[in-house]
Amino acid sequence: MIKRIEKVRNVIKKQNLDALFVTDQYNVTYLTNFAGLSPNEREGFLLITKKHAFLLTFPTYFGLYKEGGAGFATLNITHAKRLTDHLAEIIRREKIKSVGFEKENLTIAELESLTKTGSDLTGFKGLTPTNGIVEKLRVTKDTNELEYIKKAAAFTDLAFDFIKTKIKRGITEKELALELEFFLKQRADDIAFSPIVAFNENAAIPHYLPSPFSQLTNHNLILLDFGAKVGGYCSDMTRVIFFGKPKAGLAKAYQSVLAAQKLALKILKTGLVCGAIDKSIKKILTSQGYPRYEHGLGHGVGLAIHEAPRLKIGSKEKLAENMVVTVEPGIYMEGKYGIRIEDLVVLRKDGIEILSKSPKLLKELIIL
Repeated sequence: MIKRIEKVRNVIKKQNLDALFVTDQYNVTYLTNFAGLSPNEREGFLLITKKHAFLLTFPTYFGLYKEGGAGFATLNITHAKRLTDHLAEIIRREKIKSVGFEKENLTIAELESLTKTGSDLTGFKGLTPTNGIVEKLRVTKDTNELEYIKKAAAFTDLAFDFIKTKIKRGITEKELALELEFFLKQRADDIAFSPIVAFNENAAIPHYLPSPFSQLTNHNLILLDFGAKVGGYCSDMTRVIFFGKPKAGLAKAYQSVLAAQKLALKILKTGLVCGAIDKSIKKILTSQGYPRYEHGLGHGVGLAIHEAPRLKIGSKEKLAENMVVTVEPGIYMEGKYGIRIEDLVVLRKDGIEILSKSPKLLKELIIL
């Protein structure tokens, strides 16, 4: 954690800032190992100055982290001493003139409150928006991060083997989703996200919500998108199962997606521009008469299930060693079916390492 905080400190110095106020909960976790933060709540904040770093949290968490950690001290936010009181005290004590904030995360109410606090401080010049300072560090993973992600991917593969034993006539999407969730929560630290289970035409909606009313019958397509979480780090995988022999059109579409994904995995390498690979894979599928999938070919995975880099048209990001990304082309026929095959991949210096080990060949995915 000390090295990560020091890297941030070096960046803010280059940007002529005296401090950085970190509000993105994933970024706070990354820099402090302050586990358990919800991305939708405001439970922990981090202020990094030229000399110190302070984790600011509420009494509900303070007892767990009151001793501080590697490279930071912990401060308790209470009714008697609010967040802005702590910040004002640190700014005065360290004679801070400028503070950067994460412009893509700070709320308007928080910005107004901080601006008002700063206006009352002598010598304080103001707040400066910053973008991606911590995210750029998070995009490549170290050895420990990769180990967590590998373990999460292994649990995901186990869950796929398990869920195949639960597929039977009459079971609902919601029941299968709950089976996946319970299996993963029993074995891994948590689920990476709520599992997606979609039958037939429902699979044409990429981020579909499983229904308690959609039941499995003969000759059904089942799309499963799910992941585990270990040490705060996520995995992500999508597979399609056929309950009954698929009709010729479905089998052909599946083989087209599989061939496109295999090609993407073959050409994936460090130095590749993210937008270029997405464009080329989309072109292959549309040239066969299928509609263009509207999501990107893939995305980064780490503490967040969706993070940089983004493998999508228009992205000029370049893949680098130790980035972790998904590769997930798809075909979506509205009102008919959806097919997506997704693997989790680590970029290596001399190629890629595929972390998702579950079968993808059509003959292995048919349950009669």
